[in-house]
Amino acid sequence: MQATTLRHNLRYSLWHGAYFTASTTIITTFFPLYFIDGLHANPQQVGLLNALPALGALLASLVLAVRLPQLPTVLLGTTRSFLVTRLSYALLAFAPLLSPEHAAEFALIVFTLSNIPQTWGLMGWQALIGHLVPPFLREGFFSQRNVVTTVVALGASLVTGIIAQIFSHGSLHILQVFILLAMILGIFEVAALARHHLPAPSVISGKSAPLPWKSILHNPVFLRYTLLSAFFNFGLQMAWPLFNLYQIGQAHATALWLGVFSVMSLISQAVSFPWWRKFAREKGGMVALGYASLGLSTVPWLTVLSKNLVVLSLVNLESGLFLSGVTLLLFTELLSHVPAQTRSEYIVVYNIVIGAIAFVAPEFGIWVLSHTTLAEAMRLSAFWRALGGSAFLMTGMTIQKSWFKRTRQLTR
Repeated sequence: MQATTLRHNLRYSLWHGAYFTASTTIITTFFPLYFIDGLHANPQQVGLLNALPALGALLASLVLAVRLPQLPTVLLGTTRSFLVTRLSYALLAFAPLLSPEHAAEFALIVFTLSNIPQTWGLMGWQALIGHLVPPFLREGFFSQRNVVTTVVALGASLVTGIIAQIFSHGSLHILQVFILLAMILGIFEVAALARHHLPAPSVISGKSAPLPWKSILHNPVFLRYTLLSAFFNFGLQMAWPLFNLYQIGQAHATALWLGVFSVMSLISQAVSFPWWRKFAREKGGMVALGYASLGLSTVPWLTVLSKNLVVLSLVNLESGLFLSGVTLLLFTELLSHVPAQTRSEYIVVYNIVIGAIAFVAPEFGIWVLSHTTLAEAMRLSAFWRALGGSAFLMTGMTIQKSWFKRTRQLTR
């Protein structure tokens, strides 16, 4: 790839990341509040808000596994998928026009179905960025991109949270406006993505070659990483509906406070991204991922210690320090654990596994909640995350020890 084309793609990737983050931050920050307070969703529907979209993502991954060889260019398929997802936000905004008993159900269905093209888009982007960014630039570029997207997310959370608080007397209508704004930003996101230049018409895979299931299932390096990631993600995602229930239902966080939580987390993420990149280069990506995962395991336990909104803001500040490392390293380690020639196929299989976890884990969290207390369910998530982080750490140390041993043998 020519240097001018590479610079062009990196620049528009940053723009795409900024618009993508602004759009999705508004949805992820305020849609739970819109769903629970505005549409009056019950606890079971709150649990399904995490589980059903994950099921949609799983089904999308399975469909993509079958259709992968016949897909058009990576760029065209990815832009179309993201465009459909962003346009679906208009349906979410108009859900209150339905009768109260059907509004939450309708929003849940739309949110679930929109996750199918969203998944196709994300998987296409993962394959696309793997082709566009050379391996020697990835850690530095993704660190820079994460800083940019974090700053954008910080601004989006802060501004929308303040506006929602100012117009709290009409908060439902303000949240509807925010969702429509997320749709508009998403259209700009798709436009930025479409500006990328591929060196040649590039499809995700060959025209008729089947997925290399045999080589994937007999690749111990990839399977080990996928199992470790799946185990950690189970503990990570089982707490997602619990955080919403605790922060909104028990701590009574308003839109402004939800924005503050997001801002506190994003500030610490922006500060810590470069540090995690440096730490991964010095100690190894898997070791760094282990420490980041262990740090993130403290968040559910610390959350249930207090319902004070200021304290919860500080917990989110602490969360961001480790979330940045997990976000950065889960993806870069995935790319380092798959063959470049069949990267897209391996990403499909990985996303199928993680998609299954994302469907089961939130429902498991709600099931645990129905048999215990919210605090106990959160502590279980913390323990599970700690086990997953320890597994990453021990695996990374083993890899490093083996590498040093081979290096000494070669230098003798």
